[in-house]
Parts: sequence; structure tokens; C-alpha cells
Amino acid sequence: MKRSFLALLVFGTFQLSAQVQWSGEVSAYVAKSDRSQNPRVLNKGIPTFGWRLDLFLDGAITENVFALANLRVTEDENIFIDYAALRLTDLASLGINFQIGKFDMPFGNLGERRFPRKNFLFGLPILYEYRMALPMSLTTKAQLLNNRGKGVGMRLIDLGIYDVGAMIFGDVGPLHYAVAVANGTISSTYNRSLNANDDFNKILRIAYTPLLGLTIGASASMAAYLPDDGKPIPRGGTIDDYRQRIGEVDLEFSRGLFRFFGQAVYSEWDVPLETQDEKLSVIGYSAEAKYTWFPRFSTAARVSGLRFSQLDFEGVQRRWDYDMLEVEAGVGYALDRNAVVKLVRRETRTLGITDPHDNLTVLQFAVAF
Repeated sequence: MKRSFLALLVFGTFQLSAQVQWSGEVSAYVAKSDRSQNPRVLNKGIPTFGWRLDLFLDGAITENVFALANLRVTEDENIFIDYAALRLTDLASLGINFQIGKFDMPFGNLGERRFPRKNFLFGLPILYEYRMALPMSLTTKAQLLNNRGKGVGMRLIDLGIYDVGAMIFGDVGPLHYAVAVANGTISSTYNRSLNANDDFNKILRIAYTPLLGLTIGASASMAAYLPDDGKPIPRGGTIDDYRQRIGEVDLEFSRGLFRFFGQAVYSEWDVPLETQDEKLSVIGYSAEAKYTWFPRFSTAARVSGLRFSQLDFEGVQRRWDYDMLEVEAGVGYALDRNAVVKLVRRETRTLGITDPHDNLTVLQFAVAF
């Protein structure tokens, strides 16, 4: 990873008669959550300080060729290259753009809310971060149900959905489109690795902006999700027969001092369990809003959750993971256009079991440079 970091620095300083621009963002926080076994608990409930640094590279090699990169470092001093891609714009003067490398997949409307300064609250909605009971490997019903509420499997949407692939995208009037192929799936992007089976992830996104401040979007994706590790599949078949199919709709609305983002996701997996193949599904949702009451001062709120389908085990219908509900609220103060301080309270509830609310309180400071 250190060699990758050095390679990025060399790339950033290499003279190709290119116009290279660096920018960045740094954030720091102090947080305290309840002590519990819930996987959403931060640092086992021990009060802690933390920080994050993002560096962005935008290199214009020619008028239509760009090199783009995003480097992320966190308090554990691990270095992640989230974004490293080449982009060609306006191919053959047709308004079509092409991108190849590692980049954020065209799924959903998360956008710049990946980063702390643009995020209304703290972290991402639960459907981006929570690890479900379903692992990215062969499993049994008993193992699957034993994993419920432990946060040990795949995510519904894997964090910021960065993966390695290629994409064609562009605009036709108020219509925006993107078609991509990539390693992994939306739930299991392969950070720092090559593809794990013979299938590629196929992704389609369409968004429509009928008027200023309103965008309606939809995305769909399908791919084999199990890695080809040489283990035989129960009842024959191949790894590539077992796929994830996922779709979503989203809405972005802004007017004056008010902003709103909404998203609903449905995902289904073909799962080769020990006695028969099963289709497991989950619905995820998120709605968040921000209102700036007067210059520099704003409030925000978010509701997000997961609802899982049922699985028959020994004649009893059970959800294959516990339903989750998360509610957040916060206040923000903009010190200037590039700096914000936020105080956020988050409450997470695991439904279907006797579980207390798992709370998180965070004070966060973020600055762009």
C-alpha cells in the first residue's frame, strides 16, 4: 500500500504538460457510543477521538483526457486509494464520455455526501455501512441465522461503492445516463483485488432533472457474488449461477434553504444452502433533510433502515437477519464556506429482539482546502 501511495505522488508530480490540481479535506471528531454488542457501536463504546484525510487529484492531460484520483487516510493510518481513473470526454464530439480504472459506481445518489464536509450528519446511512448476516461464501441455514445481528457478512451497498471497471456516461438534455461493468457486486466491491469469478457486475443508471433543484433517479445491477475458491456447489452448478440482483430509486430536491435526499433499495440473492437453493432479499431505505435557518446555522435529520425477508428453518419462519432502524439528528455551524462544525446524535434499534437503543454522540469538525 505504501508503494501505491508513492506511485500516486510520482504520478501527481510527473510533468506531461498537464494541468494538475490538488485539493483536499480533513476532518476530526470526538465520539461516544453505548457499550453493546451491536455492530453499529463505535470503538466498543469507549470514548475516542478520530480523524480522516482525503486528497483529490484532478489532472487535465489534454482538453479531453483527465486523470483523477482520491486518496483517503484514517486514524489507524491505513491508506486507501478510493479513486484512480482515466476519463475521456466528448468522444468523437458526440457528448459521450468514457472512464476506466477505480471509481465510484453509478448507483444511487450519494455523491459528495461521502465526504464529511458535505455530509449533513456523521457517517453514511445504515444501508451503506451495516454488514448483514449473509457472507460472501458458501453457508448453511444454521450459520446464516447464527450470524444475525453480528455484522459479519456483506453490506447491502458497500460503503461508497468504489470498484474497478469501465463506464460510458453522458447527458441528453435533462436526462443523465451511465452504463458500467466492474469487478464485484454493489454489495461486495473488491477493494485492492481483481475479479473473483467469471462474471462482471453490470450497472445501469438513469436520472432525470425536469426542473432546477429536482432530480429523480433509478439504478440497477446484476452479477455473480460468490468468489470462485474451488469449493463444490451443492447440487452441482457453478459459482456464476448464483447472482445478486439489486435495484434502487432515488430523489434529490432542493429549494431555497432546504435540501432533501431519499433512496429506496431492493436486493435479492440466489443462495446455495445445504438442502436447496433459496432467494434471500432485503429492502433498504434512507431519507435525510437539511434546513439552513439563518446564515451559517443549519439542522439536519436522517431516517434509514433495513427490512429482511423470511427463511424457513425447522418449520419456523424467521427473518434471515434482524430488521434495523436508525434515526439521526444534528446541528451544524459553518465557520466559513470551507469549514463546518457539527454535533450529531444517532440512535440505532435492532428490531425483533430485546435490545436497548444503541446511541452515538459525535462532535465533528471538517475543513476543505
